[in-house]
Amino acid sequence: MNPNNITLAYHERYMRRCIELAHIAYSRNNTPVGSVIVVGGKIVGEGVEELPTGTSITGHAEAISCQEAINTTGNKLLADATLYTTAEPCFMCSYIIRQCRIALVVYGVETPHIGGITSSLPVLIDASLSAWAPAPRVLAGVLIDECEKLKLAIRGR
Repeated sequence: MNPNNITLAYHERYMRRCIELAHIAYSRNNTPVGSVIVVGGKIVGEGVEELPTGTSITGHAEAISCQEAINTTGNKLLADATLYTTAEPCFMCSYIIRQCRIALVVYGVETPHIGGITSSLPVLIDASLSAWAPAPRVLAGVLIDECEKLKLAIRGR
């Protein structure tokens, strides 16, 4: 798929799936975050946030979707992939994304206190981390209103 031909509607389609997954996480009393990884127009990995109720410290939606994409494709390098997530990836997930060499990250809402892009430690996009894989391109604010409602749901608990 030619990245120059991708429209906002294309990205919104996958973000809507992330929102569905976030609702599943919320119904399980977890943080409402969902993530998918797309290669060539096909979802190859999905992640539903498993924290705080899960037992895995790495139970973030983005980490789970990366692992599922690796399992599906048989390759830990996902250079042709786009990761979609309802919330800006945290530091841990940013490291995983860079190690997988994901080309594009699309997210809904910012998480400036722990985010790999908007925090004081922008590890997802920091070019000075030369020992890490190249930083992905980033598209922020896709379906931001719907994703913001998920973020507000946490405060309502």
